[in-house]
Amino acid sequence: MQGSSQNLTMGGPWHSATEPAYGERRRSRNVWPWVNWGLALTTVPAAAIVMLFALGAVMSTDNCSDRLCPNLDRGGFDFGVAFYGPPVVAFVVIAISFFTAKRQSGIVLPLCGWALLAADVAVMAATVTS
Repeated sequence: MQGSSQNLTMGGPWHSATEPAYGERRRSRNVWPWVNWGLALTTVPAAAIVMLFALGAVMSTDNCSDRLCPNLDRGGFDFGVAFYGPPVVAFVVIAISFFTAKRQSGIVLPLCGWALLAADVAVMAATVTS
């Protein structure tokens, strides 16, 4: 080779600067199941915290009577839904995550579970304080 071949290429592990390396693409795809499962599994302790908040909210109304808390009964709020709903939400999120955790759009399910738990706390707080 005396420099006469100008289309000569050398084989090797080199890539262009704009091309992702081989391991980077696989790594980014493998992050989504971990994020989805992390969010799904953390709904369990969050559900326990929501249940404790519901118990505390109901116990704070122990000294209420019609004269002290006149607006307490008018909310139409069912304590059973507020107390027994969070474990059901956590169970459903984990059960459905078996099917959706490997998808990038599967993150919507645990986020909806978190939103339901937050809504439960907000409704309970608004009902008890009014």
